[in-house]
This record gives sequence, structure tokens and C-alpha cells, in this order.
Amino acid sequence: MKEILIKKYDNRRLYCVEEARYVSLTEIRDFLQRGDKVKVVEKSTGKDITKYILMQVLLEERYDLLPTYFYQMILQSPPEAIDSFFKKFFPWMMDVYKGFQEGNFSMPTMPGMPQMPQMTQMPFQNPWMQSPFNPFMQQPQSPKPEQQKEAGPAKESGDDAMAEILKRLRELEAKVKSSS
Repeated sequence: MKEILIKKYDNRRLYCVEEARYVSLTEIRDFLQRGDKVKVVEKSTGKDITKYILMQVLLEERYDLLPTYFYQMILQSPPEAIDSFFKKFFPWMMDVYKGFQEGNFSMPTMPGMPQMPQMTQMPFQNPWMQSPFNPFMQQPQSPKPEQQKEAGPAKESGDDAMAEILKRLRELEAKVKSSS
């Protein structure tokens, strides 16, 4: 990962020092997507304006990324709450989400928060928790015929069950997208 220095001129143009040419917000996004780090400074003052430009890239490319109420909540919230959200909760939640995408269904402890109780120990009966699509619950399943031949009466592993659930969810997502 290399750092690419970009200078913003008073005329609002962005100049990539490494490539010795002007670049667009889309090209800055491309640098980031290939894994490079980007630093943007004002040419006249030397002030680091990377956050400002990255926000422009984000809004330019994904205008409908977040609903309006989210922006309103951010602007209405105390700065300490927003700081905590983006420095603690948001990175943790992205790690959890990436883990789910990779098939890891464990729920790590959030920094600064006590350990959550196991989902099987919850004091209420949530119908979703009993659903075969719930990734937190291990549902008993009968072995597949080919598994019975190979491994005898051994039960299907939790990983296989989760893989099957993910497969079903992806099929449902595809159906929903195709009907839209």
C-alpha cells in the first residue's frame, strides 16, 4: 500500500503528484479501491483536507448510500457521540458484517461493552430466534444421505448448516432482485 499525495488547487482541481496530472474524484476512488492510501492537501496552505475530499468521493459515487434521516441524526447528535460511533461501534460492526460475509457467525465483543449473553439464554421468546434462517442458532438437522454413507450417523456440522442457510439467503436475494 502506497500513499498518493494529491494537491487541491485554488481553482478546485486535484493534482496527483505521483502521476503528474490532474485527477477526478472517480480516479481517487479507484486509487482507494486498489488499496492505496490517499492524502489530499491544499496547495496554497498545506492544510490536510483528506476527510473532506473522501466525503466528496463517497457522496459522488454513492449518492443514495445513506438515508436522509441518518445525515440528520449525525448533524443533531453531540460530537462525542458521533466520535464514539465512528471510532468504536462502526469499525466493530463492519468487522462483524465482513465476518458474516465470509461465513464466520461469531459475535465478537464490542470494545468498551460487556460480553453479550449467548442467544440461547435470552429470557424472551423471539420467533425469529427459532427460525431456520437465524445464523446465531444451531438447528438440529438430520444428516444428508451421502453423509450417512461416508460418516455413518454423524450429524451435519454447524459450518455446513450455515453454508446451506447462506446459500438459501442468496437464492432469496436473487429472486427479490430479479422481481424488482
